[in-house]
Amino acid sequence: MSEMTIAGAADAWATAQYSRRKPPAPSTIATYCNAWRSFAAWAHCEGKRVVADIAASDLGAWIDSLNGMADGTVLTYGHGALAICKFLADRGHLRCDLALLRLHLRDALPRAYAGRAPDVPDLRRLVTFYDGELPAGEPGSRAERNRLNMLRNAALLHTLFSTGARISEVLSLNVGDVRADNGRIVPRAFVIGKGQRRRAVFLRAHAQQAILRYLHARHAAFPRADALFISHGPRGAGGRLGRIAAWEIVTGAAHRVADQIECEGRIREARALRTVTPHTFRHFVATWLLNEGAQLSEVSAILGHANTRITEQYYARHTDEQLQELHDQFAPDPESE
Repeated sequence: MSEMTIAGAADAWATAQYSRRKPPAPSTIATYCNAWRSFAAWAHCEGKRVVADIAASDLGAWIDSLNGMADGTVLTYGHGALAICKFLADRGHLRCDLALLRLHLRDALPRAYAGRAPDVPDLRRLVTFYDGELPAGEPGSRAERNRLNMLRNAALLHTLFSTGARISEVLSLNVGDVRADNGRIVPRAFVIGKGQRRRAVFLRAHAQQAILRYLHARHAAFPRADALFISHGPRGAGGRLGRIAAWEIVTGAAHRVADQIECEGRIREARALRTVTPHTFRHFVATWLLNEGAQLSEVSAILGHANTRITEQYYARHTDEQLQELHDQFAPDPESE
């Protein structure tokens, strides 16, 4: 048996997954492959080239080297690398003890896993950050690109705020998904989420208006662009907006709003805003709906969770004030019949 290179192991694993009768979601495969590439780069620096060179302690040592990465990402990377190691062990490429490798990895992974959604700041001020419209410029000019960027960014934030969808789902939307034949923006679009599950996402009036303003402004320059959110140049003009650019749009706005709030003396709220990512909108929508009395099954369907247990574990939380209000309203009275 020829020795498999560490660098080539991810492609071999991915090929095997796609050949299964029911493969994992493409996003999961891509994430696990990215995790393995990170490990392969670390192993290369350690002078290891083939899978047989991997020692039981290597995954743990690699995890320890991932400084500055969020705990959730580190956990996902660890699980992905372990899945590929199991694939390699099953095929006789991995010489070290898989159980021992798993033990070292478990010790290195973050111990305080965020099994619940983090507390989120109020995003109602953030969502309107890009709402002001700049004056139109000459076609193709920097001024016109800046105007289109601002309108697109406003539409993106309003869409995230309205739908609670994942950023990958929002960026996958096409113009035809949200615009009816009469040119109006529909209140309900459909996305393909995790597990290839199709579900509706809901565009409230504020999101519809922001999207309509954006599409109307960009039509002359990009009449044939299919994607809802696109780049306006100077590079990649007309192409679908990428995740990194979308993250920068959200985090850039969050930091600037945080600076404003900090000047108002609200230090704790500003600190929370500086942690905002596109996924924070999802947490905000879910928490808000549950606090307003929506049922777990309804919120689970809106978020596209596989079952309500996931929604309950991650989002359901009850303050003492809420429990006291519930108790005062429904607890039995000894004098009542």
